[in-house]
Amino acid sequence: MSLLDVFVILAYYSDAKANGTKITDQKFDNEYIVSKIKEIKKCHSSALHWNLNELKSSLPCLIGKAKDSYALIEQKTKIVLHSASGMEGFKAKIDKDIAEFMSFSRLKAKEAQARELAATQPKEFLTTNTKSKITIGNYLGGLYYFTVDETRVDSELLYLIESKHAKNAVLPSKGDIKDGLLKMILYANLRETTLNGKKIKHIAVLRLMSTKIKGGVSSDSPESARTFAADNKMSPNTEQLIETLFCEARENGFIVEIKGAS
Repeated sequence: MSLLDVFVILAYYSDAKANGTKITDQKFDNEYIVSKIKEIKKCHSSALHWNLNELKSSLPCLIGKAKDSYALIEQKTKIVLHSASGMEGFKAKIDKDIAEFMSFSRLKAKEAQARELAATQPKEFLTTNTKSKITIGNYLGGLYYFTVDETRVDSELLYLIESKHAKNAVLPSKGDIKDGLLKMILYANLRETTLNGKKIKHIAVLRLMSTKIKGGVSSDSPESARTFAADNKMSPNTEQLIETLFCEARENGFIVEIKGAS
């Protein structure tokens, strides 16, 4: 979140209901969150500074509040929640050394990147087998580890392609699309990219694929979007969503591709 300059509020549930052997309808402690929002409004430092300070100064007290709250939820719902030992272990790592904790978190991120790189999507949804690692560095030397579904180099231009797919719908779910747009925020705003140690220009691409559609359309050629929607008998809402996505792409310097998957 610091990479996106997002202020993070660490919070906990203050209420929940029983649903079989699990809890549901969890509610955050709104009073606590509102107090933190007011703090952020008065804060003149960067999101990175805020987030690190929250880890060092607010987390110990917050963990105590969370443990007390979850004990009350257990008492109310008669459902045993996860052990508090995990929270205590997390707190201990922070208390010991924030730099050590950041190193630990970075290691976990690298491991997650490696797992994601090894994971495969259904072959029919990938144009090429070029899933790659992408490591983003910020101006303070922080490193963030991601994977990109496909890459392509064409005329000295590197395409970073995030693919989302659907089997039983015309478009992927809104949740998947939002996840793809988050990646576009990151990739479209990279100041500089290198491939195998050599600088190269890049462009971010969000590719939406479905077995329910024929042909394809791109935000590079929005004039053909209506014909594409008509050929695929898309609803007005779906057509409007495509128009909105294409507008976002043009305004923010990335490409949206929509195409059928064979």
